[in-house]
Amino acid sequence: MKLTLILFFSFLTAVGQNVKGVVLDKENLKPLKNVNIYLNKDKTGTVSNEKGEFNLKIISKINPIDSIRFSIIGYEPKKYTLSKLKELNNIVHLSKKTENLNEITIVNKRKLKRTISYKKLSPLKNGVYNFGATLVDNKLYIIGGDETYFDDNARKALSESSSLEEFIKNTKYNSIWENYSDKLQVYDIENDTWQMLELKFRKRAYHNIVFVNNYIYILGGKTLSTNRKREYLDDKIEVLNLETKQIILDNTNPHQAVNFTAFPYQDNIIVMGGSIKQNRNGQKTYTDQSHIYNTTNGYWYKLPKMTKPKEVKGIIINNKIYLIGGFNKVPLSLIESYNIITGKWNNEGNLFYGIENPALTHYGSIIYIYNDNKIITYNINTKILNEFRIDLNLKNSEIYYYKDKLYILGGLIEEEFEKSPSSKLYSIDLNEFTNTRIINTKNN
Repeated sequence: MKLTLILFFSFLTAVGQNVKGVVLDKENLKPLKNVNIYLNKDKTGTVSNEKGEFNLKIISKINPIDSIRFSIIGYEPKKYTLSKLKELNNIVHLSKKTENLNEITIVNKRKLKRTISYKKLSPLKNGVYNFGATLVDNKLYIIGGDETYFDDNARKALSESSSLEEFIKNTKYNSIWENYSDKLQVYDIENDTWQMLELKFRKRAYHNIVFVNNYIYILGGKTLSTNRKREYLDDKIEVLNLETKQIILDNTNPHQAVNFTAFPYQDNIIVMGGSIKQNRNGQKTYTDQSHIYNTTNGYWYKLPKMTKPKEVKGIIINNKIYLIGGFNKVPLSLIESYNIITGKWNNEGNLFYGIENPALTHYGSIIYIYNDNKIITYNINTKILNEFRIDLNLKNSEIYYYKDKLYILGGLIEEEFEKSPSSKLYSIDLNEFTNTRIINTKNN
């Protein structure tokens, strides 16, 4: 039986010359405990804890030619110099000892799947993309969103015609139906059922909704004029009382933008970034402003500016905000964090490539990033990125975690000659990530 471990070792020499790292199992990427780690020169050692983490406290001075030994019962031990570890991109493989039975070697090689599997669930009542959504207990609330449909008949006719005469015959006007939703759709995860509540909101898209203290706040985004020829930033905040189902209108919103990010934090709502203007030629004006809204007293306060103006998506974990990807003229790959307590920004690394509008959720220390046929996992502790394939042709969707499953809903379907909103909802079991091949990995 041959089982391979992969040790992602991220070391730094700090005060006291401590070497820190983490051990993970390659098969399931879970932390591996009780791995023996020690410095050969003075036998200073430690073992990894239940999280796979270790802290090797070294008394003597170390240099690049000093070696560290890694071992665990049943595996071939390995020894690497500090410089060699850096050459290996801080990745070390430990292979389990093979067992010979009557001269037959039994090797356990588990075949990994090519793509993440998923399950289709009950579809949305109305397909939308660039909508607002939030998870409250076991229910997903979806408000508004873009329902626009576009059919490029001219390009379709061109591809299907062999002559100019045939092209003229086949040519039709491009079909476009533009509309923003004003509906509230509620999904019960436990029962796989949808409900369309008889409530009317402002028709808006490219906005956010945030749940705080039994209220859902709908803010930002844009609306269409009556004739649907012009777009306007929506300056109104709608507040839905989940108990009474009443909607209250708030006329004060200093952070009017589209494609911004928003988070609940205690009794507050934090908003960051977005675009605030678009010229006729499509050129956008981006903002680096950040604000915090106290839902108790109704006051808005400024926060430190972002490091760069951009449209952006983010997620909050404890007291730290992670901004991932985004857009400023081109899709961005930067991962950065903002510590709410200290008010400091930090560069956490980069994605494999720029992602304009990723769908984000998290469970524990893992952030799940979905965009157009790919799911990326990002460990906020080890800063390791792993990329997986999934056969879902969706952009501008949302993703949520609930009881060991991920839920991907809505989004934009882009075919060769048309673009349309999706009403699909899918679930993914977290075990899929241990049974599916990693197509790309990176240690920031």
